[in-house]
Amino acid sequence: MIVKICGITDVDDARHALDCGADWIGLNLVSGPRKIELAAAVAIAGQLPNPSRAVVLTASPFQGGGRGKGQDDRTLTALHNAGITRLQLYGAVTNEVLGVLRERGFETILVQPVSDERSLAALDEFLAKCGGARPDYVLFDAAGGDRQGGTGRRANWSALAAAYAAGRHAGWPPVILAGGLTPGNVAEAIRTVRPAGVDVSSGVELAPGRKDHTKVRAFVSAAREQSHSPRGS
Repeated sequence: MIVKICGITDVDDARHALDCGADWIGLNLVSGPRKIELAAAVAIAGQLPNPSRAVVLTASPFQGGGRGKGQDDRTLTALHNAGITRLQLYGAVTNEVLGVLRERGFETILVQPVSDERSLAALDEFLAKCGGARPDYVLFDAAGGDRQGGTGRRANWSALAAAYAAGRHAGWPPVILAGGLTPGNVAEAIRTVRPAGVDVSSGVELAPGRKDHTKVRAFVSAAREQSHSPRGS
């Protein structure tokens, strides 16, 4: 079970999350109250025992032809040089982008908002077009709203559970579940959806971008305990 604590904005919260047993921490370069600058993300990752445990949330690079390509190249080079190897992608992700990122040494996490079965059909269609350049993981988050993650809303667990029951997940990359998770409901989420990982941000905060260390520890503990429980318990 992968446990990711997202929306980290300082080294203290990052180290605490990893000390509690989280696998990854998330650094947001995209938008919202937890957004940090590239230099801050590089600095935080550089003070971790292993910078590859930092996942960087970023807009899908190389969109719109040549415009912005140079900046995207510089960003990717800075992340790679910092030892960051995993990107969580927002925006217009294509199989070409996934292929380029793989060639440059990055694993990729595709974000898929889930409102109903149509969301999952869109994912199936996208994966069918990817060929060998598939994302390494897919992150299911809540749909709707004008913020990209960290909203506290749930993804549609029922739609995901039905897809698992029907065996549709066999064609998906490993699934990470996000959206409205808390220390109090993460065990239920794991029992219902059976993801490969869970991702929390607002559910373990004192305020946006400031983690509650007690809640972080409780979340990791609850996720670990449930992931080791017999299936169906």
